[in-house]
Amino acid sequence: MAPETSFISRLGRRIEVKRDTDTDVDIYVNKDTRPLPPSRRPYGPWHFVGLWMVTGSFNVGGWTTGSSLISLGLNVWQSMLTVIIAHTFVGFVCIAGGHPGAKWHIGFPMWMKQNWGIWGYLFPMAIRVFLSFVWTATNTWYGSQCLKVLLTCIWPSFLNLNTKLASGAMQVSDFVAFVLYVLLCLPLMWFKPESYKKPFLAASVIVATTVFVLLVWATKRAGGGGALLADVSGVSGVAPAKGSALGWAFVAAITANIGGIATHMWSQSDYTRYARKPGDQVLAQLVMVPLGTIVVACVGLVCTSCAATLYPQEATLLWQPYAFLDAVRRYEDSGGARAGVALASVAFVLSQFGMVVASNSVVAGIDLAALLPRWFTVRRGGYFTVAFAFAMQPWTLLNSATSFLTVVGSFNVFLGPLMGVMFADYFLLRKTTVKLTDLYGSGPQSIYWYAKGWNIRAAVAWIAGAWFLIPGLAQRAVVPKDICPGWTRLYQLSWFLGCIVPGLSYLLLDYFWPIQDKLAVDDDDYFGTFGDSPIMRGSESPESDSVVGEKVAPKEKVLDI
Repeated sequence: MAPETSFISRLGRRIEVKRDTDTDVDIYVNKDTRPLPPSRRPYGPWHFVGLWMVTGSFNVGGWTTGSSLISLGLNVWQSMLTVIIAHTFVGFVCIAGGHPGAKWHIGFPMWMKQNWGIWGYLFPMAIRVFLSFVWTATNTWYGSQCLKVLLTCIWPSFLNLNTKLASGAMQVSDFVAFVLYVLLCLPLMWFKPESYKKPFLAASVIVATTVFVLLVWATKRAGGGGALLADVSGVSGVAPAKGSALGWAFVAAITANIGGIATHMWSQSDYTRYARKPGDQVLAQLVMVPLGTIVVACVGLVCTSCAATLYPQEATLLWQPYAFLDAVRRYEDSGGARAGVALASVAFVLSQFGMVVASNSVVAGIDLAALLPRWFTVRRGGYFTVAFAFAMQPWTLLNSATSFLTVVGSFNVFLGPLMGVMFADYFLLRKTTVKLTDLYGSGPQSIYWYAKGWNIRAAVAWIAGAWFLIPGLAQRAVVPKDICPGWTRLYQLSWFLGCIVPGLSYLLLDYFWPIQDKLAVDDDDYFGTFGDSPIMRGSESPESDSVVGEKVAPKEKVLDI
């Protein structure tokens, strides 16, 4: 047993992340979990524009925004109006969600410690990591489907890999494309998030150009906007909503738009912490969030409408861009068409890199690094999340008859109350102040210790805002087409009610049970966050990826991954 124990001990030391030793704080801190110094904050306003274009709108999810809205009984123009209203509002919420990261340069997990407590933050973090796993898996699948179209254009015989797998949920060609896409993602995760700014800008230009080229080609080829714009109910098979049903459909569409991006705007601090200055995030959030989504959703609707005119033999509407491109390849059947489809597929493959790597895997890596800083860096967490995509089996989630993704997509029932609590705590009670050193405490000496590490006010307020929305969520999962008076209507207002009720509850609880030291801040720039501090023992060198820290035992390397 002794040799085995010795091997395990050596392995543990080998994979352990080197600790930053220039900070005398209670918990284990590494270079990815501490507040970021100026040397690691390269993002300016236009870099955030590129980030949002790729991760927020110009991708498969942004293209398909209109599909869920048409199914509510809205016509194309009503659907676009809800997109405009919802995403203009989302832009302001994203600025609020990114404020702690842009001002204090801390990630989302550290912010959760401020309003949930040193141990209580594990509750919102469990939800966040779970959602990262789900969306990484599903967006990897979307990217692999774009890659499959590309491979089919190059080698038409690729479709001969048509043996059914996973009880018919996919074919061998689907799985091969999925594996290849995962392998393509891996090298991108080696680079640190602060290195993504130029690739984001390049990818955003490429995919934006592609989207507009597809719009021009489709409208010219179809001789106009297509059948869906002319007769939405006749083409989609969905009866138009009228009277009060139209009003509630409009409200539900706005809530659905917000819910679809709720996870992203909830954890904005994970990327805004890389901002050079607090105001650098504002342009992208306020302009590109609504504008990008409006443009892409509109293009997706028009191209789907044109496809309904061009390819009436298709049994269903071609909402996904990869389904649209594959139909162009099959029905146009020319060398020029295949070349055009191949180039467009490359653009969407690149856009999905942004969704898989930057928007989900890296963010999950930041969260895992905060939860387990001794064992995870951002890079390791990203690799772990992508590897977990196989366990999530997105081909089953997206092709089965279950309502799993409907439920996951409705997580605004839980995220709305979480955001209500954090906005009330940070903006209204604390006036945007944070005591950074106490975020890294582990005992009663921290002002964020509350009651044994838990802020009971946050838990009570969250329950107050979530309980009355859960029956509507359950009804949507089991019988989505039915209307349950009261519960369904509450659910259709879920994000707004879920945010307002807990926020007010939290303020009321603080009135009767005041939080101590609400406006406390550190006396000094303890972490070297706001100035060019000298390189200290254990801190990261701007010229090197390594961390100067504790000495390592002879002949034992510490992996810098």
